[in-house]
Amino acid sequence: MTSNGERGRQVMPACSAAGLNRVNVSVFGTTAEELRAVQSERFNSTGLADSKIRAAEQTIRAAVSNGVKVSVNIVVPGMAHVDRVVNLVEAYGQFADVRMLTSIQDGPESAAAISEVLARVGAEPVLRTFTAGTSDERTLYRALGGRAVYVKRLLPVRLPGTCTSCRFNNDTDCEEGYYGIRLYLTEQGEYMVGVCIQRMDLCVTVADLPKSGIVEEVLAFKDAEVRRLTSEHGAAA
Repeated sequence: MTSNGERGRQVMPACSAAGLNRVNVSVFGTTAEELRAVQSERFNSTGLADSKIRAAEQTIRAAVSNGVKVSVNIVVPGMAHVDRVVNLVEAYGQFADVRMLTSIQDGPESAAAISEVLARVGAEPVLRTFTAGTSDERTLYRALGGRAVYVKRLLPVRLPGTCTSCRFNNDTDCEEGYYGIRLYLTEQGEYMVGVCIQRMDLCVTVADLPKSGIVEEVLAFKDAEVRRLTSEHGAAA
């Protein structure tokens, strides 16, 4: 599960009891100033920024204390963010895996910045993997102190049914494509399931998920991707 860390401290004990074994938490900065450099203008309020940073930290610590493994996600836009990302790697790498994500819109500059961060933390490559059926391609590095640092490259993946007919399905309006199943909490306290960060109209309630067709489409796409990757790389994907 990937989370923004807003409510993790409250729900992590129940998630662990239900069988969750790993959570990915998006982090943006170790200080309010760092957070404001990459988040919306509302975090110009130091109080709000500090609250968001504290919530992410509490989610991560709650996961660890409840036996749930943690990875922290860090998007790296460009060279101007290298110091901020190094600070995050150093702060969270002591007790969680770190995943640096390339920024699709920043392209080569994002890749160059990640290379600089890897050099700064003394990282060496170990393993490259793909996850069938999502936009995930990653390389595992071992940094100084033996901590795990992953570099994740987002691939422009599309669901064959849902995405093909979407009005945003072009190189300008849709950069991420299908990232994976998403869970949202409405203001009314109801959980909704979606497959797109831009199309909230595609969300269904958890109760309606089994009959929505989403499960069948996602599983069929994953099976097709397993066959494609196995054929291309000559090993199980």
